[in-house]
Order: sequence, then structure tokens, then C-alpha cells
Amino acid sequence: METTPYLAAWILAVVLAIGVLSWALARHQRRVDLRREQAAQLLQALQRYSAWVCAQRLAAVFQGEGAEAAAALDQACTIRLAWFPELAGDMAQLMAVHNRIVAFLGTQQALWLRDPEHWLESEHDKRFMALWRQHRFALQALLAKLEEATSIRIHSPAPRRESTYA
Repeated sequence: METTPYLAAWILAVVLAIGVLSWALARHQRRVDLRREQAAQLLQALQRYSAWVCAQRLAAVFQGEGAEAAAALDQACTIRLAWFPELAGDMAQLMAVHNRIVAFLGTQQALWLRDPEHWLESEHDKRFMALWRQHRFALQALLAKLEEATSIRIHSPAPRRESTYA
């Protein structure tokens, strides 16, 4: 009769251990699912921002960063900060390229307004394309790390070609 309480205690301990393990696995799976959802939102924000950068080549007048680009970058930075701290360096690279693009476009707009002939000689398109390549490189590095961090496959669509965009 003495083995019955002993056996009952072991069965209770095993059931509790299974319950705790089940809870821990469910919590982990919820966190993984949430990170995947956040990765999808981050990807959408980065695609919206990238579309803005692409549109700047064809824009006749540069009017600053724009609400859409600012909102997309703000959302991407917020998600990165909350869910993906391991992407800090890559996001900083993308932001550095963004700052160079905005500075370049602002300078080119001022030059165009002040001296259109000198602006034509400044190889605006060639210099913008160099910044565009830097943007794509930084974005691809960020997406590769995001893919690695979330263990999901990110299929980055080919950039839309509205012109002879390289």
C-alpha cells in the first residue's frame, strides 16, 4: 500500500511536467508565429520604401522625403526595434544610404533650380543609379538577415520596370 502514494506522486509530477512543457512549447510557437507576422509587416514596409526610392528617379521635382517614405521607414524601424534587434546594423546601413539619397536629391534639386545647364552636366542619373545600387545592396543584406532570423523564405519580387531602370 505504501507504493500507491509514491506512484501517485510520480504520476502527478509527470503530468505537471508534461503540462509545463506543453505550455512552454505553445508559448514558443506563438512567439515564432508573431515574429513571422512582424517579418511580413517589415517586408511590406521596406517594399513601400523601396518603391518610393525607385520613383525618385522618374520624379520631375524632388519635394523632400515624402509622407509615404517617412511612414514606411518609421514602421520598419519600429518593427525592427521591437522584434528584430539582431538587424540593427543592417537597418543602420539602409538608413545611411537613405540619408545619402535624400541629401543627393536635395542638392540636385537646388542645382537644377539655380543652374539647369550645370545640373545637366552633373551626371545626375549616373550618380542616382550608384545610390540606387547601394540601396539595393543594403536592402538585400537586411532581407537576408531577416530571412535567417525568422527561418522563413523571403521571395523578393523583381523590381517593377516602369522605364529602362537598371
